[in-house]
Amino acid sequence: MAPGPDAAPPPGVARRLDAAALAGLLARVCPPHHLDLAGALALPCPLPHADRWRAYVAEGRHGGLDWLVREPEARLDPTGRDPWARTLLVFAQRYTDGWPADDPDPAAGGPPGEAESPDSPPWTARVARYARGLDYHDLLLGDIRGALAALTAAGPAFRARVAVDTGPYLEREYAWLAGLGFLGRNTCLIHEKLGSGLLLGVALTDLEVDGLPPAGVPAPEPLHGAVRRRRRAAPLAPLAPLAPVTRCGTCTRCIEACPTQAILPGGGLDAAGCLSTWTIEKRGRAPDGREAEQGGLLFGCDICQAVCPWNRRASAQPPPGQPPPGLPPLREGYGALPAHAELGLADLARLDDDAFRARFRRTPLWRAHPEGLRRNAARVLANLARRRGEGGT
Repeated sequence: MAPGPDAAPPPGVARRLDAAALAGLLARVCPPHHLDLAGALALPCPLPHADRWRAYVAEGRHGGLDWLVREPEARLDPTGRDPWARTLLVFAQRYTDGWPADDPDPAAGGPPGEAESPDSPPWTARVARYARGLDYHDLLLGDIRGALAALTAAGPAFRARVAVDTGPYLEREYAWLAGLGFLGRNTCLIHEKLGSGLLLGVALTDLEVDGLPPAGVPAPEPLHGAVRRRRRAAPLAPLAPLAPVTRCGTCTRCIEACPTQAILPGGGLDAAGCLSTWTIEKRGRAPDGREAEQGGLLFGCDICQAVCPWNRRASAQPPPGQPPPGLPPLREGYGALPAHAELGLADLARLDDDAFRARFRRTPLWRAHPEGLRRNAARVLANLARRRGEGGT
């Protein structure tokens, strides 16, 4: 494991290398640790959308998710809190290869029909894809730490602080700057060939890396990629001040498909209206009179990703169940756990606290708490019953 941020670096050991050398090292250490993309950016790094982030916080668009607005200046400049940091490494790991257009899974915005039944498809199909297996915090964090340990063994020793969705970092902005993808209208980071089914993690380091793009300028490619991005040979165009979109063009499918209109036409997301907030983070009831908008979604929401043309292209890779050509298989652990099949929606609606803890510890579903999962299951059952009563299947 890479030394911690408070450990003194070994005397006489150089922590300086150039971007090409770092790219070569990442190409060696990332594949064995299931890391599909990796990039780096020099610190301090002015963020092109810093004012947009400040406006987002000031307008209360974070929807009461208070951890998103803690230490706002640290999110904009990690060196304020950790002055030893010189380079931020950014990693991405696939948890799905796109969303097929004919997927009946209601969490993916598929067609109605048999999906309207409480017992078919299984309830895990009503869970956002990243959350059907083991906790991504544990899986990705372990993989990044393993890659960093291999990196220090093969190259310079360095300090590192690793975070997977747990530190004050604007991961998507940093991933965009490090060349891992572009920022989509649905606010997801999108890789032109892998889509947006990516989990992100960062490592704050004291590495000195020469040859990285100028601060605040996005790299055209990551330092390491399991597959190269699909890019036009054109100069980078400046981003619109309110909508950081580079490759979405005139497509607005995500805006049109969002059941709660949480994706803002001018750019950004109103977290208070997002179904992921309602079903994961919110305690108590959904906004009065809006329970039906949850539809058949139990935990999280993939609709804005399911309708995205980039994800449709990423999924168009036969045969089913195998990775696209040239890509390693998906990391084990993100598929639905076999034990989940022992329960149905009705079981979840009456699951007691002890059973919840025994079954869902170390999974993303833990985040909903037992009362939240019971509430969500009861609401889905009610919504499906209402649909059947209105003439649905």
